[in-house]
Order: sequence, then C-alpha cells, then structure tokens
Amino acid sequence: MGQEFFKEIFLAICVAVGFAVLFSTPKRALWAVAVLGAVGFTVRNFFLQFVSDNIIAASLAGASVVGISGLYFAHRVHTPPIVFTVPAITNMIPGKLGYQFIIGLLKFVSEDVNSAQIQTYLEILSDGLRASLIMLALAIGIIFPILVFNTQTVKNKDPQEIIRRKVERNKRLIRSARLKNKRR
Repeated sequence: MGQEFFKEIFLAICVAVGFAVLFSTPKRALWAVAVLGAVGFTVRNFFLQFVSDNIIAASLAGASVVGISGLYFAHRVHTPPIVFTVPAITNMIPGKLGYQFIIGLLKFVSEDVNSAQIQTYLEILSDGLRASLIMLALAIGIIFPILVFNTQTVKNKDPQEIIRRKVERNKRLIRSARLKNKRR
C-alpha cells in the first residue's frame, strides 16, 4: 500500500502543477499548488479509506482542507487563494462518472426505451447526480473559506482577527434584536 500510495500522491502533484502551469499560475506559487494538491488528495483518500465510503463527503473534506490551507498559502505567496486552490483540486474532479453519464445520455437519446433498460438509465442518472454533487462539494470546499473571511486579498489579514470581529458583530446584532423585542 505504501509505495502505491506515494505514487498516487506524486501523480496528484503532477496533475495539480500541470493545471497550474496551463492556467499561467505564477512560478512563485507552484510549490503551494503542489503541496495543496498532495494534501487535498491525501485527505480525500484518507477519508474514503478510514472514515466513510462516501465520495461526496470525502471530496468536500479534501476541498475544504485545500480551501482553508489556501488562505494561509495566499498570505505566504502574496497571491489570491483561488489561483492555486483550483488547480489543486483538479485531481478530485469525477471524470469517469461524468463520462459515463454523458455516454449514457447519448445512448438514451439515440435508442428506444424498454422496461429492461430502465434500471440502466436509473444508474446513468445516479452517476450524473453523483458527479454533479462531487463538483458542488469541490466548489463549496474551496470557496467557503474565502466567503467566511470575506476577502479577495489576504494581505494584512489575520484570520483570527476576522473571526473575532465577526463574532463581536453578531453579538451586537443579537443584543440589538433583543432590545427591540423588549421594547415591544
């Protein structure tokens, strides 16, 4: 298992860096893409093997780790986090499920439907739904940390300070809502 697993991690790094180069990621950020690609892939596979057999939840976990870690690396590399989080999750995109879904749709459109094929078409729709949910989980995982910290740039941003300010703001809003309710 060990040697095969390291080979898969190496290939995940190659895929992530390859997509980063394809999309003109700055050279100074390529090491962060490699690290995030390896970490995201490792978290997803660890989740699949030891926690749950649910590929959607595992993909969300891997993408979330990439998204949260991407904020740290964005600060270190002085680059927006989306520049290297998107290439880092490309190895988690469900290509096989998407391919099976498209081929199944083409067969569905071009052939007559009989009752024996209904089960096959349900499986095709299941593949399409799973592929869509995995893609949604990947998008949520890398975008959610950016939305939580409400920032396009990470320069001069401290995540702990941002969280502290948001908590204080929410407390003030709750207090003002309570005062309005007492006045009624």
